[in-house]
This record gives sequence, C-alpha cells and structure tokens, in this order.
Amino acid sequence: MKLVSILNEELVFTNVKGVSRSGIYTDMLRRAKEVLEVPIDVDHLVSGMIEREDTLQMPYDGVALPHLRLPECDDLYIIVGLLPKPVQMQSVDPEQCRLVIMSLISPDTSDLYLKSLAALTRFLLIGQNRQTLCSATNAKEFLDILRHADVKVRSHLTAEDIEVRNSETVRDTDSLSSALDLISSLNRSMLPVIDENGKLVGELAALDILKQFIPEYIFRMENLDFLNSFEPFNKIFEAEGRHVVRDYMREPSLVVRPDTPLIQFTVKMVKQQVRACFVVDNDQHYQGTVLVKDIVKKVLRG
Repeated sequence: MKLVSILNEELVFTNVKGVSRSGIYTDMLRRAKEVLEVPIDVDHLVSGMIEREDTLQMPYDGVALPHLRLPECDDLYIIVGLLPKPVQMQSVDPEQCRLVIMSLISPDTSDLYLKSLAALTRFLLIGQNRQTLCSATNAKEFLDILRHADVKVRSHLTAEDIEVRNSETVRDTDSLSSALDLISSLNRSMLPVIDENGKLVGELAALDILKQFIPEYIFRMENLDFLNSFEPFNKIFEAEGRHVVRDYMREPSLVVRPDTPLIQFTVKMVKQQVRACFVVDNDQHYQGTVLVKDIVKKVLRG
C-alpha cells in the first residue's frame, strides 16, 4: 500500500499559523474541521494532545507527531501542517519543528496508524527528505514528493521501525572503567558490545559486573542480614582501570534482523524474559536496540 493512498490532499495545510503548540494545533484542527465529516471539539482535542505530550515527555526531533485515539472517530485521519518557520514545540525537543503530522485515530486503526507513521519515519530519516518535504508550497506538491519516492506502508511493523538507532555502544577492548562511566551517564543497566569492525559480539550487563566481584559462597546463603562489608566495591575500584569489557561481557540475549516482525521479537522477549534485543544486518554489524520500554513507548503509547 502506498502512503499517499492514506493521505487526504484536503488535510495537508501549508503556512500554518501559530508560534506555539497550542496555536499551531488549533489552526490545523480548525482548518481540518471544515473538511472532516466527524464533529470535533477543537479546544478539547488541542488540550488532550498537549496533556498527552507533557505526560509522556516524548521529544520531537524536527517533526512533531501529536495524536489522540478517539472513540467517536470511524477512520484514521492524518492532518499535515507545514510551518513557515521552525518552532520549538516542547522544551525537551532537541530541534525545532517545521513539519507537524497530526493523527486522529479510531479504535480500529491503531495498527494502520503505526505502520503509516513507520513508513513516513523511514522516509524522513534518509538524506534531505525532510527538508524536501518541508519546502513544499502546497498540498499537491507535498503528496507528489511522497508519490515519486514511492513511499510504501508495510504489511507489518518490524524491528527497524521500533529500534533506537545508533544507540551508545562499548568496544570489547574498552576499559571496564569507561564502560561503567557510560552505564552511569546513560542510566542504563546493559550496553551492546561491538568489535573494531562494528560487529555485535556481546552485551555488557551491570549485574554481571557486580556478580563477578561477590564471592560465590555468599550466593548460597539464605540469610544475608549480617553482610555489611564494602570489600566487593573496593575490588571493583581496584580492577576497573586494568580490566576490559571483554572480561565481563556475555553472549547477546536476543539478536534479530531489521525486517523481523514486531510480534515475533516481542514474543521472544517475553518468552526469554529479556529486556532488550539487538538489531544487526546480514553481516552482524550493529544497527540498533529495542528495549521493552521502546515497545511500550512506540507501540502501546506511540
């Protein structure tokens, strides 16, 4: 299915007015209300979208993606807004936005919404595509860009659609000290490990590091109330500068290809009780990571 077949030219608006989320969303919805047959309360929808964004704190990187699931909707309505100048939509956004993709989602179209959004996101990640779309002067030109690029909606969501691309990694030859610094700064409990060629060779888990510095006999004890020694942590301080990641990493718990369907790797994560799976290409080069929280964030709350 082609993405343009889902979009309505009458719902693509250029020169959207407003210098804030509230103003921009209001202008888009007021113009959309004249096209849609579904009765909508503009002020209610705007406040709902902003409240949702403020609650979830999901940053927009150049493209704003406000949306709501509405029981009264009978279809998926994607409203596109092109801004004359970039606007800082949220304080957490790393980049100002010139493009707003607003979605009103019916109870039966969440799957189509996510697949359409994934298709558009893949397109925007390539080269100057986002800049090209933002330069469109009217709705027809905007849709022609997508039509000529032959942007297609896949039949299912994949790991490529959910992964966090180019997330932080450590090399197998990095010092344990630098790896601990990264785990701390990123607030992560696990990191993918790559070799000098960028191939995935393992994963480094904070629990595995701690485990190696705690005497084995302690794990066999049932009553730990008497333990109060700081010695295991002192051992880590002594060793972290001399030891390397390779000494503490383990085999990756779950590895998938970019085209692995969402349901397949989700079931594997649940079945194997792992919190992360790593995405690699056919040559084992690391591409990205999917955490359980990414599935919640991008699918259940996307």
